[in-house]
Amino acid sequence: MVIIDKKKLRDIYLKKRTHVLHLEVSKKSKVIARKLLKMPEIRGKRNFSVYLPINNEVDTKIIIGKLIEQGANIFVPYYSKSTDDYLFARFGGWRDLEEGPYKIPQPKNSHPQESGLIEVAIIPGVAFSKNGVRTGYGKGVFDRLLAKSNALKIGLAYDFQIVDEITHEEHDLLMDIIVTEKMVYRF
Repeated sequence: MVIIDKKKLRDIYLKKRTHVLHLEVSKKSKVIARKLLKMPEIRGKRNFSVYLPINNEVDTKIIIGKLIEQGANIFVPYYSKSTDDYLFARFGGWRDLEEGPYKIPQPKNSHPQESGLIEVAIIPGVAFSKNGVRTGYGKGVFDRLLAKSNALKIGLAYDFQIVDEITHEEHDLLMDIIVTEKMVYRF
């Protein structure tokens, strides 16, 4: 399916994602987590940025837990009032979270971390193309957060979120890898 208009694409795929049952989210997220955690590209890496899921996004709790068990540092996006934008903060545990803008969980006591520290960025999306183009919610949060980062960029998605083509704009973040419950795409 080729949809050129990003707003239309967002509307269609956000609606599709709202219809995914909680049990399906859990099952598919476990499969995606297993695939991701076995990837040779992340072995030996210590600093990961991982999103905290909302609105039926692929759940990252298993991924975060396993990476912490392996001694990794986890950084998550948080909204900074002083910069009026999102930055990365160290993840301090599930009890250390509060609701931020757009109902996105974020650390209560956030201290900004340099995005240059991050070796692997695990990123959500509304839809992804088969050549690594990502469409998010349209706010450009991850595009800005990772604009100057050399981190390996891994998108997590359900198989139905993969489309043939998405219009790519200059500022759009391109994925190096996309992991779904059915397939791993490498670019």
